[in-house]
Amino acid sequence: MEERVKVKVKAKSQVYIHNDLANNAYYLRKKIHERLAKGETEGISLEMTACLVMIAFALEAQINFLGWKLIEKWKEFAPTLEKLQQVAKQLGVDPNFETRPFSTVKRLKEFRDGIAHGKPFTITVEDELVATYDELENLGYKQAPWEGVVTKEFVDQAYDDMETIWRDLLERSGLEVLDTLPFRERHIEFIGSAND
Repeated sequence: MEERVKVKVKAKSQVYIHNDLANNAYYLRKKIHERLAKGETEGISLEMTACLVMIAFALEAQINFLGWKLIEKWKEFAPTLEKLQQVAKQLGVDPNFETRPFSTVKRLKEFRDGIAHGKPFTITVEDELVATYDELENLGYKQAPWEGVVTKEFVDQAYDDMETIWRDLLERSGLEVLDTLPFRERHIEFIGSAND
């Protein structure tokens, strides 16, 4: 029979999901760049969609992290823009949602909501025009409203602006990068044999 022991376990884990989400966004963006450089475009809009979702989630998680660290009675379920304004105000920043990098947050939020809520809708168009076949393909009549941002340019802009906002707010917060990293600790104290 395998010996069993009696122990006292103390464990604590600090999970900071913003790191995982930002790493996912970084990885997907890198893969998008590599594939486009090789001329590989099959499924690329799916990867851009996934990357934008990760960027939107990472940015909100970063805001939640800073709010949790800096603001007493932080409300992580408040609307994203409201949370960003609270954190920014706490750190002496007046975010202008009409210019970058903060205007990107609004576009990301609209994109994220369009994807997350998954509501069906109908697009109806009745128009008469003269165009080439390529021009007809690019009219966007078949697109959902959020599909217009699924481009390499917006992926890059969203990622860069997420990083700009995060680095600026983190620096202003007085927190160190080490303060943002997850950790796990576990202590096991041997009490005795359980087979007695």
